[in-house]
Amino acid sequence: MHYHKNTNRLTVELQGNFNLDVVRKIENLPLEQKDLYIDLEQSRFVDTEAIIFLHKLIQNQQVIRLKNPPKLFFEALRILGLHKVWDLKNIVER
Repeated sequence: MHYHKNTNRLTVELQGNFNLDVVRKIENLPLEQKDLYIDLEQSRFVDTEAIIFLHKLIQNQQVIRLKNPPKLFFEALRILGLHKVWDLKNIVER
């Protein structure tokens, strides 16, 4: 995982799947930035712990952007019913 930050945005580039280990690493980063941008281009899987983490941030009004999430991510959101709750048009970037 690589990251960099500027005044308004923390950008995280994942080198593998988005799972609990990655969530813990992101939680240890300074999140004083307004936006969290996560590049999931190298990820094949996003587990439920990562989805819960994102959901909590969204509920706390954190601006989230996800670049190229894997297809399984959308399937998990559908199963969890979050595809109707999250504003995916403003969250997902292709």
